[in-house]
Amino acid sequence: MEPIKITGLKQNNLKNISLQIPKNRIVVFTGVSGSGKSSIVFDTIAAESQRQMNETYSAWVRGRLPKYEKPNVEMIENLNPSVIIDQSRLGGNARSTVGTISDMYSLLRLLYSRIGMPHVGPASFFSFNNPNGMCPTCSGIGKIMDLDITQMIEPDKSFDEGCFLLPAFRKDNYYWKVYRHPEYFRTDVPWKDLNKAEQNFLLYGNPIKGGPRVEKKVEGVYNQFKRLVLMKGPDEQTDSTMKKISRFTFECQCPDCMGKRLNPAALSSRING
Repeated sequence: MEPIKITGLKQNNLKNISLQIPKNRIVVFTGVSGSGKSSIVFDTIAAESQRQMNETYSAWVRGRLPKYEKPNVEMIENLNPSVIIDQSRLGGNARSTVGTISDMYSLLRLLYSRIGMPHVGPASFFSFNNPNGMCPTCSGIGKIMDLDITQMIEPDKSFDEGCFLLPAFRKDNYYWKVYRHPEYFRTDVPWKDLNKAEQNFLLYGNPIKGGPRVEKKVEGVYNQFKRLVLMKGPDEQTDSTMKKISRFTFECQCPDCMGKRLNPAALSSRING
């Protein structure tokens, strides 16, 4: 494979430099501060690669891409597309990926918005960071938080003794009083000795056949906690809340998008597929 050939490079403090860079190898540029490492790698090779790639798109697409100046060089041959990884330390944002940081994802979104079939919409409809494109179940994260039932219950305790360990459902709290229905389950019997129907009533609000009608709809401890707390997503929770609920929860793949982060419409679009 032909190496990258640079002739007559005069970018920044470089004075008429010519060099060849082999491909399919790990190449390291070293030197003291100000020796021209960044001028070669970022300001010349990467900038010209991005500029040439942008020139292949239509005017409509180019108007929405970053602008790159032509470097001060006589000739660059055998240049490949490049991916620029910032030297600074990346943050821990759950929505950041290699694709979003390198702008590759922006190019892919533009591509699918133009030639993907069926046509879904503009590029924003293919973004997992945009309400138009994100999976509604996981809010574009690709993962959801779920409750570990084995961690939120003390099986040897009865409801009256405080078998639920979740902060809002502990003994004598408001929700503890809401769920105390002696007519539907035995409140003085340890959790492990309750039958399946009684446990399901407490966890999921399932009605019990032949039992009296509950005047107020019971959502279930599992369903209610998940709706009030977990459905917000990990990036919408405060650190203190995450610390309080961490022992009761675990992270798992979103069951709807299967970790792909996009909604069904965006995932249905194909190129030559």
